[in-house]
Amino acid sequence: MINASAVRQFGRVVRALRRSRLRAQVFEFLCEVYPEWAYPGLIADAVGASYENVVGALRGLGKRYRPEDSLLVLGIVEERREGKLRFYRLRDEYVELCRALGRGPR
Repeated sequence: MINASAVRQFGRVVRALRRSRLRAQVFEFLCEVYPEWAYPGLIADAVGASYENVVGALRGLGKRYRPEDSLLVLGIVEERREGKLRFYRLRDEYVELCRALGRGPR
């Protein structure tokens, strides 16, 4: 039996990825480098975006990147802090989604 809350969560994830090209690019990059952790600056260079916009996609920033649609709040990525630095990686539960989209680890 399929859990209704899991279906709703999946719908929120798909909607968030479809609403933002950058959010989808960050997701794809994290799929490719999984299980490695990545700094937002590295992600920004890899996807050709600004550091600020990548941070917005990861954890929300102002009106353009609503926190409730961020990869972190949706539970797609996890965050690790080392001093003032923050690193991100794809959560284990989303590796299969990456593979289903043809974006598995390198």
